[in-house]
Amino acid sequence: MFLVRKRKSKIYLLCKKLLILRGNMKLNIFLDEKKTVAIVCNQWGDTGKGKFVDYFAKWADIIARGTGEANAGHTIILNNKKYVFHLVPSGILYDSLGKINVVGRGVAFDPRAFIEELNILDKENMTYNNLKISLNAKLILPCHILFDRLKESNAGANKIGTTGRGIGPIYVDHYDRKGLTVNDMLNKSLFEKKLKKNITENLSLLKNYDKEMIKTILMHSHLENGAFYNEETILDIPQIINYYTENYADKLRKYICDAEEFLRENVHKKKILLEGAQGLLLSVDHGSYPYVTSCDTTISGLTKGVGLSEKDVDLNLGIVKAFYMTRVGQGPFPTEMGGELSDKHCSSNTKDTERATYPNASLNSEDELQLGIAVRYIGQEYGATTGRPRRTGWLDLPLLRRATITNGPDIILTKVDVLNDAKKIKLCTEYEYNGDNYYYGDKLIKKGDKIKIAIVDSLILGRCKPIYKEFPGWLSEIKNIKEYKDLPQNLKNIVEYIEKDCNVNVRIISVGAERDETIIKG
Repeated sequence: MFLVRKRKSKIYLLCKKLLILRGNMKLNIFLDEKKTVAIVCNQWGDTGKGKFVDYFAKWADIIARGTGEANAGHTIILNNKKYVFHLVPSGILYDSLGKINVVGRGVAFDPRAFIEELNILDKENMTYNNLKISLNAKLILPCHILFDRLKESNAGANKIGTTGRGIGPIYVDHYDRKGLTVNDMLNKSLFEKKLKKNITENLSLLKNYDKEMIKTILMHSHLENGAFYNEETILDIPQIINYYTENYADKLRKYICDAEEFLRENVHKKKILLEGAQGLLLSVDHGSYPYVTSCDTTISGLTKGVGLSEKDVDLNLGIVKAFYMTRVGQGPFPTEMGGELSDKHCSSNTKDTERATYPNASLNSEDELQLGIAVRYIGQEYGATTGRPRRTGWLDLPLLRRATITNGPDIILTKVDVLNDAKKIKLCTEYEYNGDNYYYGDKLIKKGDKIKIAIVDSLILGRCKPIYKEFPGWLSEIKNIKEYKDLPQNLKNIVEYIEKDCNVNVRIISVGAERDETIIKG
């Protein structure tokens, strides 16, 4: 009996290898003559970028991140093992194959968090010999994390849903021209001078906050469990200097370089994969402001963050979760299943509590809240960084049309298999504005107006009623299908409707979590 199981296992592994080889051949044909490919997200993040960075990494010579921070989690599943990275590029899994992974200047760099991820790689016996970190990356300091958490804890009803990793404050310092960079860690006297100037200017802001709250925050593991706390001065400057210029710098020194010059030297020569973070709808420039992150998460921000231009990119692929979408934290979400009730539920529950409360939630439930819970549970829609339940809603085509204006028409549909058992699929095709008269520049938006292309203004988006078109579901397993022509007709009908209605090209469809559960449509 044991021998039979062993033989089956070998056959299974052989078939798996053959499928991967076949997939790699199709990928090489798909990317024929292309040198630089970018992967970005056309939604609010959490769309499966990690899988596709992993998918394209074997093709690439260089994998580079140009945006994102420690609040942006990327999940990769490889041979049923889950890896979650926040700062280390997802392509690091292929370091042993000689792939070069780059952290660009557009990344807000937390050295403690980065080293923590390297330690995980060490534990897993995974190498990172070909890692490069931009000397120009913005350096997150303890005061950034402290201010971020203080501000959010005092915001009350005005919270925007920050993860408390110091992202907002570091960008304030950057644009106020008092921020530090990764390279400063390598020059102790200069680091000390810049740090003292930065902290002196920022400490005066702490007088309005409770001292016990400050102490509690500084005792957190993200702040070295109190190592940076001083009862008299609040922040222990000598300790910060020692940690950054000795502990952190010693670990990272050999990886720090002019990463942008390296990429400019290799563009159009080597095969480069650019890895985006978060999503366009979280972009500080293009998203649902103020419920956004602090950087530009579009293709424009990504290329700028690695020292290249959009013209250097041969193919930009925008990822779209289908046929639902998710959002973490605060902000308008027109198609949210359960509406305001869902928003409140997600802010006060966990995966375990909602499963215990709604054990029979179904994809075919008439209750919108329970439908959203079922989608979330099947799709494992819980934040990679925060663990928060993600708010779920139907795919929003007005938002997709808006996203492709910036990120281009080529898209990847992911997580399609989550809805295998749904009897009906709904797509939001347009909005009906349901608020007071609102001037948007020279346009007057009135109650009852139909909106085909989303206006990503929170005041407008929060007053939009979705108008849906329903499609019958396909009600079958699809993860083993390798060709588009073999997909269920009901599924293809939805794909082709989206292509025609939004003027997009669906290039790839993900039908499962594994890298080989992928269909290249063309």
